[in-house]
Amino acid sequence: MKRYFIRLFKFTIYLIVLLFVLLMFIYLVSKDVMSENASLLHFLEDGRPLEMLCLVVVFAIIYPFIGFTTVKIYVNRQIAEDKSKIIELFDQKKYALISDENKVLAFRPKNKFHRLTRMNEDTLELNYSDTILKFHGLRKDVYRFKRMLEEFAQKNKE
Repeated sequence: MKRYFIRLFKFTIYLIVLLFVLLMFIYLVSKDVMSENASLLHFLEDGRPLEMLCLVVVFAIIYPFIGFTTVKIYVNRQIAEDKSKIIELFDQKKYALISDENKVLAFRPKNKFHRLTRMNEDTLELNYSDTILKFHGLRKDVYRFKRMLEEFAQKNKE
């Protein structure tokens, strides 16, 4: 739950900054800028930016629930001996191993811009303590790597 509040805070700030940049862009390219009575207060007085801010906050509250997931991958055997091959697969996809503690591998993207756009909430955790792998992280990345790990497990099974 602690991670939820950290993610909530980070994504709220990120989306508010994004909203502010978007509003400034709209203000600067609008026709009202050229008129004599144009001002930032006049641009903001209709209340729509406040509505957008409320929408951003609501989305930031919901996003940690829908953006992150945990999936199980059934491999029906211990995967500990294939750990080096799994690390190599992640390395090929430009993810670096950041920790290997208590039979949990943690990976992060090597690309700093990629990490910045995800507010450093991009760690993928792979728990290999059982014959069922538990994989946690951003939903999009988890499902992409889940398919890769299932294919890897199928090849090693044969």
